Amino acid sequence: MRTGSPRHAFFKGRHRAEYAWFSISDSLPGLSMDVERAAREIVEALSAGEAGRVLSLPAKVGALAHGLFPGFTAELLGLVNRCLPSAQGNEGGIRLKGEDSVSALSPSWLTRLGDRAAKRNNQTA
Repeated sequence: MRTGSPRHAFFKGRHRAEYAWFSISDSLPGLSMDVERAAREIVEALSAGEAGRVLSLPAKVGALAHGLFPGFTAELLGLVNRCLPSAQGNEGGIRLKGEDSVSALSPSWLTRLGDRAAKRNNQTA
């Protein structure tokens, strides 16, 4: 969900790499959704008395895949986990905010939608 808040999240370990993947994935169309759209869907679900609603297309596909093939889904998510930045090279074990963990990848054109969301949602200060 594109809220613009990755800059306020804390990162420990390889904080620049963690912030880069988090802020980029938070900004990618198709992978993340606009916070206003999510809010509308949540209010609609509550008004309809729904106990739960899966909001985005990737989440719907993931829920369906897990329902049909739980073992495969667990294996796939394990592979994804291995692609994420490891805790190796903890850079002193310090905890830093995203705004203190910038790199060549973030902010960049890849985080443009998240940066716009940050301005709309007053997350820049």
